[in-house]
Amino acid sequence: LILRSDNADTRLTGLGYELGLIDEKRYERVREKVEFIGRVVEELATVILPPTGRVNDRLAAFGTTPIIGQVSLLELLRRPEVEAGHIEEFYPALAMMPAELKKQIEVEVKYEGYIKRQQSQIRQFKRLESKKIPADIDYKGLNGLTIQAREKLDRVRPQSIGQASRVSGVSPADINALLIHIEQLIGGNNRENADRDTISTLS
Repeated sequence: LILRSDNADTRLTGLGYELGLIDEKRYERVREKVEFIGRVVEELATVILPPTGRVNDRLAAFGTTPIIGQVSLLELLRRPEVEAGHIEEFYPALAMMPAELKKQIEVEVKYEGYIKRQQSQIRQFKRLESKKIPADIDYKGLNGLTIQAREKLDRVRPQSIGQASRVSGVSPADINALLIHIEQLIGGNNRENADRDTISTLS
């Protein structure tokens, strides 16, 4: 959901600008696009439709259920069967937008909850990547690991918990045991619990 082709410019232009690969004019154009999409999503939440016969007739034409109370365009667009083009008559500004921009707005709205959860997982992954494993750790003598995990980790010798979690044959339970062992070496029970929660979430 995060690494989509339709948002490649908004994800990567800032990095390209920092590296000197993209000029300021293009960078500003993309930055304005991001701000524009944000404004449109906010405005969709403010446009409220009443449960009138005309509105429900239009909704029926879209193949979606009628409304029995006031509903915002943002809530309507979250419905799987409703597309951005369907709500243009209630928000004419959409009709003036390029098709790819309307699609991007639609994806952002429909999958907002999933995107936020994935962004949270990305932050958790990054934290695990930064959690280093002592170079001299003795996997074969580490309690709590399966025999397979001991052999695999001893052979690969991962440098971080994130890398260890991607080793074939190493389960989330093995990673939790490894986290406990590392925390016992360096202390910090609160961090141990947070990292173990992370492994549980990502698994």
